[in-house]
Amino acid sequence: MEKMKKRMDEEIARGNIFTELTFGYTRAFYDIDLHGMRVGGQKTEFIDMAKPRSCSYNKTGSHGFVEKTITIEAPPSYSTSSMLPVEYCGITMRQLQAVLANMERRCVAEGWTDDDGNLLTPDKVNLNHLNKYIIKPFTMEHKTSFVEALPSTAGPQLPRFFVSNWYGDPVRDSSACIERVIVDFRLNYNDDDDARGGGMSDDTPFWVFAYASNQWKLGNDITTNPKESGFTRAMMVASNRTITILDKEGVVFSRAWCLYELFLTLEESKKEHAEEESKGGVWGVYTAYTHTYKQLQLLGGRIGGREEERQAMGIISGGSTSDLGNNESSPDRIAAREAAFPYNLIKKSLCIKVEIAEASLETDTTYILNSIVGTSAEDIDAAPPLNHEKYVQLNNSLRATFASSAASLRGAADEGGEGWNKMLTVLSKGTMRGKMEFDFRPGGRFDGLTIVQATELVEHLPLYLDNLWIRNVKHCFEFMNGLIKRVKLFHNLKDLRIFDILIGGEEGGQEAGVRFAEMLSTNTTIKELWLRRTDLITIENVEKWGDALMQNNTMTELWLGGVGGNNVNLLKVETENRIPNLRISN
Repeated sequence: MEKMKKRMDEEIARGNIFTELTFGYTRAFYDIDLHGMRVGGQKTEFIDMAKPRSCSYNKTGSHGFVEKTITIEAPPSYSTSSMLPVEYCGITMRQLQAVLANMERRCVAEGWTDDDGNLLTPDKVNLNHLNKYIIKPFTMEHKTSFVEALPSTAGPQLPRFFVSNWYGDPVRDSSACIERVIVDFRLNYNDDDDARGGGMSDDTPFWVFAYASNQWKLGNDITTNPKESGFTRAMMVASNRTITILDKEGVVFSRAWCLYELFLTLEESKKEHAEEESKGGVWGVYTAYTHTYKQLQLLGGRIGGREEERQAMGIISGGSTSDLGNNESSPDRIAAREAAFPYNLIKKSLCIKVEIAEASLETDTTYILNSIVGTSAEDIDAAPPLNHEKYVQLNNSLRATFASSAASLRGAADEGGEGWNKMLTVLSKGTMRGKMEFDFRPGGRFDGLTIVQATELVEHLPLYLDNLWIRNVKHCFEFMNGLIKRVKLFHNLKDLRIFDILIGGEEGGQEAGVRFAEMLSTNTTIKELWLRRTDLITIENVEKWGDALMQNNTMTELWLGGVGGNNVNLLKVETENRIPNLRISN
């Protein structure tokens, strides 16, 4: 290490201002465990940037150990040429850290200034400044993209994630977010993890416009039709997996290109995966925010155990692979990871309006809005409509995806009043698929919500969910009535689980159970129902449950626990001739 440091110093002394990019640098790091926590002390290593290094991602076991490293290669149809397609110019964390190391060394020493002549410090340097002091000078000789000019680039670097960000955000902040993504998506244990972008490492590329595009020929990557732009092609390569870097002022939500990228992620990806349930793009919103993460204790799903300071965090549609997917503790892991997300930034997301977003060039805004509403390529430069149903759909989709996180709902519930009502309205207009889970027990994610708030919450759930799990509500007929009414309106719900919900009262559970059974009798989507430790099925209403299940012709699995063995046996007898067959398990 000392030998390499000496050689680095010699390179700098010889006047190589880009030493970190062309020779190498020393980086500090920690080992990471299964739960994304740092273990052991800080380590250092020298990163060689003078030689080409292949890009890759990992397959891991269930405990996080790397079992196989997969080299990322261009498809067979790719024809090698002297210049890489912009969509193949992803940048790895090792390369990003070289940029940061170069910026940290040079910024103050060389007296970097912003556009107004003010001296910069490393914490203020953004992509506009990097373009001036690093990207364009480094690529001046060959007029290529920054990624192509790096000696460490071995060839096509296909991105596993697409990064949507605002140029004015400090590069320290955006890099901290990308570093956190690597940890959050490090696990890649199964096919679902792989589809969601799992297996990230320091050698796995992200696509960032500033580094991927040829800054000397930007017109090649920003076309009249946004659907033909380098942005769109890169997003397709990244399988519509998008990370939005949310700056501290929420400016990114007002940038037309950033919102268009999310339009592709949330709307266009649905078309590509129309025949696959719960598939489509992954959207993660990350922000640089120093906070104390409190590790989840698996026993009881409570927050506790080890703590560590983190510099960034993300809200992710469907969670990250480190949240362990459909594992029963997954929602608690998500809530623990998102718990400290700044609520003031969450509230800014509720004001997203694509129709008033701006781009550096007014013509870009025109092209983007016309592309969103479906204007033909021939009319792409016509004045876009001021109002359109597509704007409303996109605004609702973006806002609701953000509002569906536990951090958003928890913050709004604590605020109460108009903030809570607005969050519920936004949530109800969402079209997201996947799973939502609500746990109202003491110490749970929604502990402290009043019974009125809990009822309002279930009455405003998005109507396109595939899976819904509800836990720990006591003595509230109104809550169950609201849930029944909402489930009756759902379009795709296939898995409904109700745990530890006791209505109570002399006839409360019995009456609620009858209403629940009546809803099931006409339901055409639910395939799997779990009822554990509830009083919805009683000896007084079990016959009506049997009748309802016979009328229902969609459900194939009924899991019961704590509802009485006699009731279970009676339901089995009542439904033994049902078509299709209904498996009832106690």
